[in-house]
Amino acid sequence: MLPQVEKSIQFLKEVRVEARKVTWPTPREATGATWVVVGMVAFISLFLFAVDFLLSRFINTVLG
Repeated sequence: MLPQVEKSIQFLKEVRVEARKVTWPTPREATGATWVVVGMVAFISLFLFAVDFLLSRFINTVLG
């Protein structure tokens, strides 16, 4: 076999071994983490919107 093919096969075997060592989250944990991410994205989006809105109003007042 070609050396590249042998290396690729060995790599995939090692990936399989390492993937079995991973502690995968339960569906409940994954759902909870997803809601945390959605909540943080919503909060940061609203915060950035507010900062952008206030800064644009301030700049328009100063330059206007």
